[in-house]
Amino acid sequence: MAVNMDVRNEMKQFQLGQYKGLNVDRFDVSVKEEELNEALNYVKKSLDEIQVEKNDKPIETGDYVIVNFEGTENGKIVPKSRDRGFKFRVGDENFIEEFSTNLLGKKTGETVIFQTTVLPDLLEYQALWGKQITFSVEIVKVYRIKEPELTDDIVREIDPQVETLQEFEIILKDKILQEKVNKAQIANMSKVIGAIAENCKYEFEQEILVEAAEDLYRKFVEELKAVYNMELIVYLIQRKLSSDELLNECKEEASKRILGEKILDAVIKAEGIQLTDKEMLYEKVRLQNREKAENVELSRENNIQDVQCLRRKAMDFLLEANLAQ
Repeated sequence: MAVNMDVRNEMKQFQLGQYKGLNVDRFDVSVKEEELNEALNYVKKSLDEIQVEKNDKPIETGDYVIVNFEGTENGKIVPKSRDRGFKFRVGDENFIEEFSTNLLGKKTGETVIFQTTVLPDLLEYQALWGKQITFSVEIVKVYRIKEPELTDDIVREIDPQVETLQEFEIILKDKILQEKVNKAQIANMSKVIGAIAENCKYEFEQEILVEAAEDLYRKFVEELKAVYNMELIVYLIQRKLSSDELLNECKEEASKRILGEKILDAVIKAEGIQLTDKEMLYEKVRLQNREKAENVELSRENNIQDVQCLRRKAMDFLLEANLAQ
């Protein structure tokens, strides 16, 4: 069934070149062992940490300690130098260094007293900078964090429908593969369109290209605010860009989109690609379901949806016709 393909003329000229048999290398979608291990490690990190107490063993770098402490200067307690149930990791740089050095080798239940001059290293202890303080530190608990292990029992807790760790790894590998396949399809299509574009002759209508770039720019700014709650100036500072440079990026993206659509529409015409009655019915039902879900009238989008469906068919055709086997 034919579809109305009338679209805005966005080019002064366009001539489709060779678009089949380009033998474009496809992206590898095989799942590497390191990718599976990375995914398994991510799952492990989501599990509750396992604490292994060290009741009678000396404190070592990397141990976690819970302490009660207070600091005095000339026998008087110094404000902001006392805490109870304070936890830190011995050797970390985000706490006063002398706590780590003086607790090394000590055990749970001991009290350590030491004197130090607080150096201007950490902003959160600015009130103590330069003070010579005597700290009394009571060691309440010492423990290490043991990395959780994925076992058959653990994976059954994560997913009751899975029986073994081996089965869990297979499912996880399939999910990674599907994600890579989806990403590769987009990447492969970009490579194929790029290869076809090299064989085409075209010239943009600059006024329409600028208009499309400005539209992309505006939508990007709106998305920054709505999705990431970020102002444009913050984004530009982070990327060290000017607004004109960002607009140029939008212009490059707009040119790729316009050219890509022009190529797809030309291939649809050259190959006589059409939607079947079944595909047209599917798109109609999908649009009706959207109308019900969003409670709005979307019938005016029907032709747009059909054109997009045709372009998807053209993409599939071009992937099949150009990717190396």
